[in-house]
Formats: sequence, C-alpha cells, structure tokens
Amino acid sequence: MSEASQKLNNKESPLDSARLAAAVSEGILTEDQAERLTDFWTRRGVTGPLAETLPHADIEEVRFVRGFHDIFISLGIGILMVGLIYGLQHLLPAWAISAVGAVSIWGLAEVFSRRMRLALPSFLLSLAFTPFFFMACFGLVVDQDLTGLSLGGWRQNYETWLVIPTSLVALAGAVLFYLRFKVPVGIAGITGGCLFIVAVLIEMAAPGLIDRYHVGFFLALGLVTFGLAMSFDIKDPARVTLNSDKAFWLHLMAAPFIVHSILALVASFSGQGSVGYSVAVIALFVILAIVALIVDRRALLVSAMSYLGFAIGYLILEANVSEEAAFAVTLLLLGGFILLIGSGWSLLRRVLLAPFSGQPLLRYLPATT
Repeated sequence: MSEASQKLNNKESPLDSARLAAAVSEGILTEDQAERLTDFWTRRGVTGPLAETLPHADIEEVRFVRGFHDIFISLGIGILMVGLIYGLQHLLPAWAISAVGAVSIWGLAEVFSRRMRLALPSFLLSLAFTPFFFMACFGLVVDQDLTGLSLGGWRQNYETWLVIPTSLVALAGAVLFYLRFKVPVGIAGITGGCLFIVAVLIEMAAPGLIDRYHVGFFLALGLVTFGLAMSFDIKDPARVTLNSDKAFWLHLMAAPFIVHSILALVASFSGQGSVGYSVAVIALFVILAIVALIVDRRALLVSAMSYLGFAIGYLILEANVSEEAAFAVTLLLLGGFILLIGSGWSLLRRVLLAPFSGQPLLRYLPATT
C-alpha cells in the first residue's frame, strides 16, 4: 500500500471540509479540483474508515472561528482599531481617519489573514475594510458627515458625476481586498457595493423613484442576492469548498430584504397588527421554511423569526389572555417550533424531496441524509 493510500485510510488525518477549504485557499487545489474530488467522495461512495469521517452535506458549517486563539487575536484587533480611531479624532478629518483605518486593516490582514490564516480575524478585517474604504473615498469629495444622507440628498447637494466614480473606486478596493485575502464574506461586501451603485444610478436617472417604490426595489435586491447565493450553492452541493461559505453570507444578506419587503406588502393590504396580518406572517414563515429546507439553508429563517414571534403573540392576545401569559406562551411556541424544525431538519428534507427522487435538479442540491 502506498503512503498516500495509508494516509487516506488513516482516521487521524481525514479529508474533511475544513482541510479541503484550506487546501483551496492556499493554492494546493483549485476550486474546480476540490469540487471534482467532492463529487468523487459523495456520489461514487467511499468505503473504509474514511467514510465515517466525511462531513454530512446538510450541516451548514460557517468556518469563521477555529479556536480561542482566533477570539483572542480578534479582541486585540478590535481594541487597537478603537484606540487608533479615538486617538485621531481630534487630529484628522473624518475621511482621513477612515483612510488610516483602511490602510491599517489591510496591514493587519497581511499578517493575520494572508500569513497566519486565522479565521475569525480574517472575517472581521474583511467585514471592516469595505465601510472604512468607502467612507475614505466619499470623504475626498464631500466635506461633511455622510451619516443619514439619502440618495436624493446626493443629487440635491453634490455634483452627480462624482457619485459613480467614487463608488467604483471604493468597490474596486473591496474587490482587490477580496482577491488578495480570499475571505468568503468579502463577496457579500462586493455585492452590497454593486447594489448601492445600482441604486445610485436609478436615483440619478429617475429621482424619487426608489422612495416611491422602495418595497419592490428592496424585494428585487433580495431576490437578486438570493439568486447569486444559489449560484455558489449549485457549484458546491456537498458544502466542502469556499463556495459554500460565500453562499451562506449572501443568503444571510438576502433574507432581510426578502422578508421585510414581503411583509411590508402584506401590511399595506391587511394593515399591520391585524389578525389577517398575523396569519400572513405565519404563512410566509412556513413558505420560507419550505424553501430553506429545499436549498438546505437555515439562514433564510433568521430574519422571519422576530415577525413570527410578534404574529403568534398577537393571535394569543386576541384570545383575551394576560400580556404576561401571552409573552410566555409566545416564547414557548416560538422556541419549540425552532427546536422542532432544527432537530428534524434531515428528516423533513427527506420527506419534502422524496417525491422528486431521481429528478436532474436534485443534483444541484445537497444530498439528504
């Protein structure tokens, strides 16, 4: 037996999803090679000791913390950045502080993301770079604080031709940061930047259009983001490459847009705080749960949980019980429902997808277990 074969059958060194993702990020394997290897594992079957160590596809892993060392370093980064910003607030204008912050974040990422490859610090640095760089770019052409400035405010107060170039420069910085450090959450930041530029273009072409049709606009943004997330999920149905992580953050980004927009539409027809609205919220949650089960993404349900709790509470109050009792029963029902759907996730997926067994589309979805 060759040394490679011995390692393959050694329980102490399983080819799990985290190691495969690390091999892709370090350039040992390309994403295409990782996907082909994954397909070999999951579709042709693996026997022997390794079979027991392979990850289940329906476990929604989020690889952004690997140990307390990651947390310890992240605390240090946070304290350092707060001290840097606080120390410079009376010495430099806001845009310059943002620029210093962006440069500092890039430097820290060179150490903790590219060289040490620490998961949580890489996640936090990637999350922080885009807003810092955006504020620095906009600050170069705007002399006042941008907080609370609407898209209409841009058109009324500033040269419109400055908006798109500065947005593109900021977006280019986010893309370069992602290409340099390959942190999956960076895809969500880039997507957000692209959606912002689209919003600015629409506002410039038709002032006030987004304000008048903001519900439909944000619903469209959510559906586009969801579609992009699914494009990454389809590439990695076994959930072992970085495509799965990219899809996770996009799903988490898409869910609030979709949920809040649909419920705003429901409220406009039935009136918020009515029995009809509460029933519609529960029905929407059930539909989202079905979609989440099909695509195997629990993140889709997070944004709807608070609405579901309010809907259940309202219906209980309609039964003339005390507010304390309604609050307690609402939490019990909501918590129990979440635990029920969470613990029975695999079984529910099998039941839901059983009628479609053998259909070609199932090849693009995680396998049921």
